[in-house]
Amino acid sequence: MKLQTLWLFVMLISASWATAQDCTYILEGTVKDYHDNSSLELATIYVESLQKTVSTDANGYFILKGLCTGTYNLSIAHIDCEPKKITVDLTGSQKIEILLEHHVEDLQTIQVIADVHDDHSNTQATTRIKKEILQNFSGATLGDALTSVAGVSSLKTGNSVVKPVVHGLYGSRVAIVHDGIRQQDQEWGIEHAPNIDVNTANSIQVIKGASALRYGGDAIGGTIVIEPARIISKDTLSGSIISQLQTNGRGGSITGSINNYRKSGWYQQATVTYKRLGDYDAPDYVLSNTSSETAAFNLGLGFKTFEFGADLKYSYYESSLGILRASHIGNAADLVRSINSGTPTVINDFTYDIDVPRQEVAHHSLRFSAFKRFAGLGKLEADYSLQFNNRKEYDIRRGSNAGRASLDMDLMTHIAALNMLFDSNKTTTINVGLDGMYQVNTPDANTGVRRLIPDYDATKVGAYISINHQLKDNWIIDAGLRLDSYKIDADKFYFQTRWESLGYDEQFPQFERRTEGNQLLTNPVLDYGLYAFTAGTKYFFNDHYDIAVNLSSANRAPNPSELFSDGLHHALATIELGRLDLAKEQSYKLNTTFHVNHKNLDLELNPYLNLVNDFIQLVPTSIETTTRGAFPVYQYEQLDARLLGIDVSASYDVFAKKEADKTEEGGLNRNQQRLLNFNSQFSYIHGTDVDANEALIDMPPAQFNNTVTWFDALSTGLDFHLTNLTTLEQTRFPDNDYEVNVPLETGGFEMREVNISQPPSAYSLWNAGVSYSFFSKKNPKVKRSLLKLSVFNIFNTNYRNYLNRQRFYADDIGRDIQLQFIYNI
Repeated sequence: MKLQTLWLFVMLISASWATAQDCTYILEGTVKDYHDNSSLELATIYVESLQKTVSTDANGYFILKGLCTGTYNLSIAHIDCEPKKITVDLTGSQKIEILLEHHVEDLQTIQVIADVHDDHSNTQATTRIKKEILQNFSGATLGDALTSVAGVSSLKTGNSVVKPVVHGLYGSRVAIVHDGIRQQDQEWGIEHAPNIDVNTANSIQVIKGASALRYGGDAIGGTIVIEPARIISKDTLSGSIISQLQTNGRGGSITGSINNYRKSGWYQQATVTYKRLGDYDAPDYVLSNTSSETAAFNLGLGFKTFEFGADLKYSYYESSLGILRASHIGNAADLVRSINSGTPTVINDFTYDIDVPRQEVAHHSLRFSAFKRFAGLGKLEADYSLQFNNRKEYDIRRGSNAGRASLDMDLMTHIAALNMLFDSNKTTTINVGLDGMYQVNTPDANTGVRRLIPDYDATKVGAYISINHQLKDNWIIDAGLRLDSYKIDADKFYFQTRWESLGYDEQFPQFERRTEGNQLLTNPVLDYGLYAFTAGTKYFFNDHYDIAVNLSSANRAPNPSELFSDGLHHALATIELGRLDLAKEQSYKLNTTFHVNHKNLDLELNPYLNLVNDFIQLVPTSIETTTRGAFPVYQYEQLDARLLGIDVSASYDVFAKKEADKTEEGGLNRNQQRLLNFNSQFSYIHGTDVDANEALIDMPPAQFNNTVTWFDALSTGLDFHLTNLTTLEQTRFPDNDYEVNVPLETGGFEMREVNISQPPSAYSLWNAGVSYSFFSKKNPKVKRSLLKLSVFNIFNTNYRNYLNRQRFYADDIGRDIQLQFIYNI
């Protein structure tokens, strides 16, 4: 009884203490924008333990009264803001400041664009390729995918080696940025395709000009930005499987990707691709030794919240590509007969074997990046990447050298970058950055063949600043400046006679080190100071019409291939000769973009003018016969160039219907659904050697691309499309034909002309396809899978592409039927 009395006494004392506890504390504060500290009105603050909500006033102020000592979990929300949760340990009255991210576009979670001609916030001529388009090229190359953009064509070596050409420029003039880091994979040569799996891209942005200063100032042709899948801050699992089969090459590809996201901010991403193809077929014969095999995978691990994050990513790309056997000729007579007759000298039965000549490439990339946002200031980003690229080229060799690589080069590149975005001002954003690169090229000296590219070290240090300012609601201006210091330090052997015949003994005596037999060891050390400048303005007449003008000027230093090439390039079956005295290129480009997006029409006109002083180009000069065969000789030269062109792209919904959807409030929304769409593109470029007043070599001919698409034909999810690609004959070309002495069967020799300049005839190709989408049962608007059947070159047309270096030896590929299945997780 006494024990019960004691417990009752304790409970009464506790109740009295709780009642007497001081619950008069006040929690007050402000809710502000993270970027510019502006007050956020009508933000809600919900106290979970009290089930109480208060709102902020016009000054972003709120107050909670009558609080006791304790821990309180607060949930803060505001329209167009990322919700936020905080914990407050209250031991007395307290005042706090809460920062919310109010600029949704800066979250980089999703950007809704009414058309593909972005970015609308600056003056660049930019086009975005969306994921739905990229999936059509899951079994193709990055270069093939980029040709879907007006003004972008491709420079090919067969059908597997495809380099993008932007406004007539390619190679080192076009920067490829993969997941924030500039790709470094020996892109110098014509036949060196980007070592990138197109399936890793969620979208690709094509910037036509030297305006993307963050990634370098030497991209006078343009910048291609490959963007990965966006990070989602919620517990979810997504991904896809894409399989493709094709008749031409009798093979296919399969790609699998998976993304695991957590609300805590942790995420993992992975993509794996494998592709195997046999010999391609031209309409009338097999293109012998054009088989290929490609494997790639990408892995990523990271943590991301709005205020900070970091990630670690690794990618690997490996490819083995056969080079058309008919492109390697035994003697001058065979070369003349092959080029002038247009018939391959070697036609074998179909096979999956990848024989010589062939090239093998492997590219490793390891990247670490981190960012931190600072309230009222901006976002700081730090990146580091290590890239290792190995390239092997195999020629037709016999005896003890059979099966041995003729060229084996390792390229190691370190890149570090620091970038700061100042976006606290609502009308002005500023980007500043520093970056550096250290690169080492190491060719194998034991191949038994003279090294095409020598040993060299290269360093580059750069800094940039860019400003974007909104003058009015309908008028923006931007400008940027970048400075780079680039140095290349090489060790190269020259034949003593060639060194002297080129006059290098008088021009570069400081590079001479020692002689070994008939060769001279040199140590060229070249320094280049580079700058790039861009300025532009964009005016919005209204929501449907805008015009932009951008002026840019940039330098590009000659690349190692242009400087040092000295011998047989096996993948192209050509002898290439570089020039040590090449000057840096200087580009002045005027880009104008007029854009209409009104009702059913989306139209863009992009005229441009690019003046390039000391333009570097590779031209054929003669033929040389070696112990391994007869090969065309190409040499680098410089001139002043003028590139004038226009791109036109239009999309028009010929017929559309409106559907009424119920809103949550019970009202009606009118949504327009496309039924019949017409898409058209046209590109033309006029390239001129100003010094000689003649055409530039390798300029893309005029091209038309027209597609009609019938959506939901006969049944929901059933789409048809018909495409016509017409390429006109390139009538503007320099005359680089030359004569060679050809041995006759009856004895003696005869001079014959090699018609290496004449472009192929115009051609028109028809493609068609049908696809059916399977929708989710839970959400009828979400595509769960897609089955697509496509036919390319329906009429099996014989044609040759002017920008295909193997056009001298064989036709392009014939009809190809592809079956693709996409399953979305």
